[in-house]
Amino acid sequence: MIHSALYRDPQLLDSALHRHKKLKPLEDFSITSNMHAVFLAAAEFPNAGLEFPVIFVNTGERTPDGKPMVAPVALLGLVANENLQLNGTRWDARYVPAFIRRFPFLTAGVQGSAAPGVFVDAAWKGFSDTEGEALFDADGKPTEVLANAVQFLQRFDEEQQRTRLFCSRILELDLLKEMQADATLPNGETLKVEGFLLVDETKLRDLPDAVVVELHRSGMLGMMHSHLMSLGNVQRLVERKAMRVAATMA
Repeated sequence: MIHSALYRDPQLLDSALHRHKKLKPLEDFSITSNMHAVFLAAAEFPNAGLEFPVIFVNTGERTPDGKPMVAPVALLGLVANENLQLNGTRWDARYVPAFIRRFPFLTAGVQGSAAPGVFVDAAWKGFSDTEGEALFDADGKPTEVLANAVQFLQRFDEEQQRTRLFCSRILELDLLKEMQADATLPNGETLKVEGFLLVDETKLRDLPDAVVVELHRSGMLGMMHSHLMSLGNVQRLVERKAMRVAATMA
């Protein structure tokens, strides 16, 4: 769902097909206007948690033992298809999640290949024949711009794997509970923020000492604390939503 909200025409990057393509820096963030949540890697929690509520969602997948798999996301808005971190075309927050920073590229499985392929959103206006930095040189080899982008994708995928391990451990310990928050806007409209999961602080406190030490040494305990501290940012989203509603009423 998040992919479809951002990428419109992902094509496998090809040195022949895309030989003359150029890339502009991502400066117009209106492509995220319909994203009310975005995937986060666990390593992003400390920075993202200063700006957004960091919560968990069911992915629709299952763990090997049959439990619903979860993934962390940064909550960008309070209703579907509304990004409150967007001000016109400008990203109105100090941190941009890596999921967005890697755009217009992404990796995905390719039939007949063990390694994931590099895809590019061919529909994005910053990917063209005329403006920006070249992706391939005259010999069809990747330029520094493309090489850096591929390196970023590799780091992103590595962090995704670590994040899955983090989420699997949280599920093993049965630490998640459902989240619900209510907010009333200036026009009297009531919003319910639900369908998300968060770490249950009581269960976290009740963990055996040996497990707490293990989580601390692995860095997972710090990630959970960053997640819990970030929940105060739900009120910031409510305030942003209230300002938009007030501006509409005016």
